[in-house]
Amino acid sequence: MSNVIYSSKFKETIQLAKDKELFLGTGNPNAKILFIGKEAAINILKSSEQHKREVINNANDWENNFNNKLQFSDVDNWFSRDCVPTYNPLYPYQGQRNTVESRNEKGDIVRGKEGTSKTWYNYQKIADIVYCSNLKSDLINFHENAFITELNQVTGSYSKDVPKKLRQESINNRIELLRESFFKEFPITIVAVGHYVRDFNIDLQGLFEMKFHEERSNKLSQGLNKEYINVHYDNIEKPTKLLIHTNQLSMVSNDLIDRLGQICIDFLKSFEKSLTYK
Repeated sequence: MSNVIYSSKFKETIQLAKDKELFLGTGNPNAKILFIGKEAAINILKSSEQHKREVINNANDWENNFNNKLQFSDVDNWFSRDCVPTYNPLYPYQGQRNTVESRNEKGDIVRGKEGTSKTWYNYQKIADIVYCSNLKSDLINFHENAFITELNQVTGSYSKDVPKKLRQESINNRIELLRESFFKEFPITIVAVGHYVRDFNIDLQGLFEMKFHEERSNKLSQGLNKEYINVHYDNIEKPTKLLIHTNQLSMVSNDLIDRLGQICIDFLKSFEKSLTYK
């Protein structure tokens, strides 16, 4: 487990998020992979405490982490019986089992106790492919190797629960945050939001200063059923940054997850090689 490095660019991004009351994200701010999702699946009315600790307090928590140079080892295990754990966006819900936790309509857990959401479960699958030779980790630990943020910070149990107008307003407000240079530092960005890009008029090429590669995208997507992998590069001939636009990862095939993992492996190998020869 490597040390977390808090850069000056990240500090500037924390300040912007705090000033504008914007959700910044979770995980390792100096990781090589950035995941961008639709929005967190939190029912604000039924889970107000969760919404407060995960969304409302996010920027202030990061400011505290930055000031104290907090490391993964400093974060409480969420399931510890020895103390009342403190939530931290650096390693949220540390100690989660690598399984999907399912609940009924009443909110009671019916399977996968102390597990995670299907989206995080698939983030973990990708991390295991890239960093663990595809061996399944016992716990959810992808936060050590990835940073996660969202396009929209108005949350709901499902996307359909949030009016489209509110989603559009939130996404528009967050564009300034996503334009920060901090978000352009990641070698790999996976925008796993499906048709949000089309539905909310998001210009990924302009936002991240990347170029779409149609031929390579078609080749990588070949054989997928109603799924796709659109790839973008900062430089088509000699890329140092990769952006992948794909389906939202809560309900996707293992084939898609496997392909995303292998694409990350291949790109990171070339990325590390380019650093060696600089």
